[in-house]
Order: sequence, then structure tokens, then C-alpha cells
Amino acid sequence: MKYYIGEIHERNGELEYNTKYLFATKKNPDKYSDEVAMEWRGGDKSDWDKQEGGYWSDCSLIFDHGSNEIPKEDFEVLKKYLTVL
Repeated sequence: MKYYIGEIHERNGELEYNTKYLFATKKNPDKYSDEVAMEWRGGDKSDWDKQEGGYWSDCSLIFDHGSNEIPKEDFEVLKKYLTVL
């Protein structure tokens, strides 16, 4: 099992939001974080916009801003402050 901190970027008109989250997986972290972006606001593969490089959910465009591997010890501390998926 490896531990990661991921980031979602959401754009809604002129407003932009970044949200960090934690996850642990044995699988490819890039695929996992892309699925998180796709499902962030209840979306699916049909919401993908190739030109924009993100997923549409109503008026928001949601992007996977990747993930970084972190030590398990850091994961344990951060899970008190961030959402764990």
C-alpha cells in the first residue's frame, strides 16, 4: 500500500477552487486520482471535455491536478485535517 495526497481543481466561471485529499492504494495513483476528479460532483466518463482537459458537472469544470506519494507517517498526521477517500 502506498499513500498519496491528491488535488482537485474546480473552475466555475470566474471562481476557482483547489481541494486536497488523501488516499491509499496499491493501484496506479494517476488512474485513481482521475476517477476522483470524474466522480467529484457525480460525473461519469461522458462528462469528459477533451478540449478543456477536465470533467463537466453542471457549470463547473473539474480537473485532476495529480498526486504525490507521501510517507505513511505523514498520511497518519494529515488524515486528521484532510478528507480521506
